[in-house]
Amino acid sequence: MNSDFSLEETTFSIPYTGGNDQAEESNVLPRPLDTTRDLPETYEARFEAYKEAWGKCFDRIQSIVERLLEPYVQAVVHKVEDADVLPGLPRPELPVTSISNPIFGASFLNDVCDRIEAPSTRLYPSDCTNLSNAMRSIVTGLAKEEDPDSRVKHKPSTSLATYDINYLVAWYRHLVSMRDDRPTLLVVLHNFEEFDPSVMQDVFYICSQQLPELPLSFVLSLSTPLPTYLHITYPRSTLAHLRIREVTIPNGLSVLNEILSESFFSSGSDPSIMLGPTVLRFIADHFSRHNRTLDSLITNIQLVYMKHFTVEPLTCLLHNTPSLDESENGSERNLSEGEGTTGLPSPALLETVFERIVAVDKKGEFLGSLPANESSGSASQRRKTAMDISQRVLDEVDTFRLAVRAAYRSKCIAFNIIKLIHVCLASDGLRVLGWDLEQELVEIFVKFLEGGETVDRWLRQLALILRKLSLAQIPRVLTQIIEKVYSFSDSEEDVAVAELLKKVRNEVLAEQNRPDLREERATSLSEWVIETIKGLLGRIEDHPLWEIWYTGDMPFPSELINPSTRASLLSGLLRPLAFTSNPVVVVAPTAEEEDQEDSLWKLPDTSILFHRYLDSGRMINVYDWYEAFQVVLETQREELIKAKAPQKKGRKGKESKSPKKKGKAGSESPRKKGKGKQPQVEEEDDEEEQGEAEEEAEEKWKLEVQARFIRALHELDYLGFIKHTKRRVDHVLRTVFEIHE
Repeated sequence: MNSDFSLEETTFSIPYTGGNDQAEESNVLPRPLDTTRDLPETYEARFEAYKEAWGKCFDRIQSIVERLLEPYVQAVVHKVEDADVLPGLPRPELPVTSISNPIFGASFLNDVCDRIEAPSTRLYPSDCTNLSNAMRSIVTGLAKEEDPDSRVKHKPSTSLATYDINYLVAWYRHLVSMRDDRPTLLVVLHNFEEFDPSVMQDVFYICSQQLPELPLSFVLSLSTPLPTYLHITYPRSTLAHLRIREVTIPNGLSVLNEILSESFFSSGSDPSIMLGPTVLRFIADHFSRHNRTLDSLITNIQLVYMKHFTVEPLTCLLHNTPSLDESENGSERNLSEGEGTTGLPSPALLETVFERIVAVDKKGEFLGSLPANESSGSASQRRKTAMDISQRVLDEVDTFRLAVRAAYRSKCIAFNIIKLIHVCLASDGLRVLGWDLEQELVEIFVKFLEGGETVDRWLRQLALILRKLSLAQIPRVLTQIIEKVYSFSDSEEDVAVAELLKKVRNEVLAEQNRPDLREERATSLSEWVIETIKGLLGRIEDHPLWEIWYTGDMPFPSELINPSTRASLLSGLLRPLAFTSNPVVVVAPTAEEEDQEDSLWKLPDTSILFHRYLDSGRMINVYDWYEAFQVVLETQREELIKAKAPQKKGRKGKESKSPKKKGKAGSESPRKKGKGKQPQVEEEDDEEEQGEAEEEAEEKWKLEVQARFIRALHELDYLGFIKHTKRRVDHVLRTVFEIHE
């Protein structure tokens, strides 16, 4: 490459050669920005706990989605495989299955294609820009199986074009001759509303003319109500060639309610991380208002998991608690060595857990139960006492884990019992609690998590309604409650409650002819239901260490899905060290030094150039910009040389300021004639070589400064901060003004 660079040139190439710009491979996990309450030794353990917790949640969501879609996948597969041409029609009709599929996206169509053991192809709007491209995509997509007799040579003049439908007909004949059946050829059209209607009219007509010799079947993925789009967009002449069949899959808030109910609201879900009111409200609002897709829902839940493990250092204790058994053997393993929660807990972790427990122990019961640590005892006794206290702290973690999960499960049971009674009585036409379970299910569950006056009002309304039940309605309500109680667990307590309710139900059934007992039975049922539900509505936040398993009022990280791009770019350019570390920087500037001129050299090149960008006017002279940038880099160069210089201690190596005395060993002896000529020549040669080396180094430095300036300039240009003008080649225009630092 020519080394004669000039700033007047518009562009020139700087080949990448690696070096300091190459990222070093590292297994170090990313560190959270907020380290005020962080425990660095738990990073590895928290990451392993996160992977286990999210894997469990993701698998459950996938199983729920598969269960929801299974009947609809079977329906589509049945319609595709049962696509025989009906006899007696005036013209053959092309089988078309239309699917309204805005939520599940390509995952539903993937399941359909995997179930059908026949040639299939998937087309997108970009594949069908015109008729030739559309037919070529269909023919080549279906006829992609290799010819077993590929050794046969054909003349080019006898070959058919890849967009000719006869090519596909010939290929299908050959395929049928090698098989015992006539498979259906499936064509899946994604985002069908984006296809050009004029192109698809011709495609449908051409394909319909090959029936029944070429059994094609189309599956259309639509996001509009069925079959409105087809009837509005395509003329009757095109629809006459199509046999449209519809499959409507779950859509809207019903999918959100089903996934959240089975994953977090059900008494048998047992999630590793229990979502709090704030994040649940945001997830439901974002799904209903902004993005109604399954991918968006899963991403939002995963972001909640990631943030919870980032901001809470004790989440390393999420699943189980480390043991102190290996301490007697002198093992030094801890949670920071990648052993997960199977290693020894660090002292900082034990101290944090201890402080959390003591903070909520108002009565001092926990401190009173700990063994006394006598300072007068021997070292072994003090060590044994410390180990006993540490083990007691870890045992409390196990106790609180069970208590927090039980409290959350109790709220889920109370919510499901009331919802069950509401649905049962609403089927009789009663307006029980005024709930809209389709639109407000998440908000109703959030009210149960928060507690308060709203839940108390619902219980008063429910008690009043239960007291007014007839003898015919009481057994129906009891039957629903019994089935729900059996689904909770197989514990002896739940079974005993179910058996008691069965006995009461049988007694009520036997008393159908005694209306005088209605009020007594209804009142008893009302009191039992309300008393049971009130006993289940304890506060989760009352248990110590609830922050490990429950998100509480933690806000959703909305900046990750809807970031402020402009603010993020400006913040990153103005204060880059707040986001990442710069390998050039020796010492990061303090808060007081960030705005000072002498700390500008500590920033990356692009940030330095951007600060000079802010000091300029509306139009920037590129050469002046370069000179200002060069001044900062010169300062950076000097500071780095000073930092790399060896630090000398004491008076060794320093020149004495006092004059040397005569007769001392350090004084120079006078030169003698005729004996210093050769050394003087060698010194002159060394000085010349040193001067040449310095000149070469200076030239390299100038080229490096120019290259770094051009790279930083290109980055700002790529980000849109400058605009080129044809009036002045050596000037650029600013595009960003009034930046508030």
